Amino acid sequence: MDHRPGGDGGNAEKGEERQVSQCLTCKDAGQAPGMVNGASEVFELTTAEALDMLCENIDRLVRSACDSAVTTPQRRKSSESIGEGGERANVSEFHFAHSVHGDEHCGGRDRAQQGILARRFLSKREPPIPLKEYLQRLHRYCPMSTAVYLATNIYITRIVAVERILQVNARNMHRLVLAGLRVAMKALEDLSYPHSRFAKVGGVSERELSRLEISFCFLADFELRVDARTLDTEVRSLRADISNTP
Repeated sequence: MDHRPGGDGGNAEKGEERQVSQCLTCKDAGQAPGMVNGASEVFELTTAEALDMLCENIDRLVRSACDSAVTTPQRRKSSESIGEGGERANVSEFHFAHSVHGDEHCGGRDRAQQGILARRFLSKREPPIPLKEYLQRLHRYCPMSTAVYLATNIYITRIVAVERILQVNARNMHRLVLAGLRVAMKALEDLSYPHSRFAKVGGVSERELSRLEISFCFLADFELRVDARTLDTEVRSLRADISNTP
C-alpha cells in the first residue's frame, strides 16, 4: 500500500470539504427521527472515541485469529492460492463457515467465492503504518461521523467473528477497514467524499478502492442497514469488551 500523504484538506475543492450528515452521531444532537428510547450511548460518544473503539476491536480480532491459529483450520484441496499482486497466499489463513442448508456442493462453491473475495484485501507485505495512525490519517483528510465508525465495526465483526469468512491479520486489516468505512459512509450518510480523494488518502488506486468496496459488500452479503438501536448495542458491547480486556 502506498501511504503518501493525500494533501492538505484545505487545498481540496469546497464540495469535498463538506462534513457528512451526523444526525445519529452528534454528541449534542437531539432525538433523531425514528430514534428508540434508551439509545443515549450513541449520543454520548465522540468521533474520536468511536475511532479508538474501531482500532481496539480490530486489534482484538487480530489477537483472536492468532490465538485460534493453534487449531486446525478448514482447507480447500489446494494448499496454496494466488494472493493480491500475484503473491502466493496460504488458504489456511481463512476460515469459512459450513453451508447453512447442508448442500455440500453449494457450500463449497460459496466458500471458494468467499476465499477469492477475501484474498483481495491482502497487501503484498505488511503496511509500515500502524492501524491507529492510518485511521487518524483518514479522519484528518476525510472526517467521518461516529455512526460510520460504529457501523464499520458492526460489518467487520459480523464478517470475521459471526460468519467467520476470513481472519484479520496485519496484511489485510488496513484494506478491510478502508473498504468498510467507504461502504458505511455510503450506506449511512447523505454525502460522501469523491472516490478519487478517498482512494488517495487511503493509499490505494481508484480502481483498487472500487474492487475492495464491491468485495466488502459481497462479504457482508449486502446487509448494511443499521439503526439507532443497533448502534447503541454496538457501543455498549465495545465498552464492555474494552473494560474486560486485561
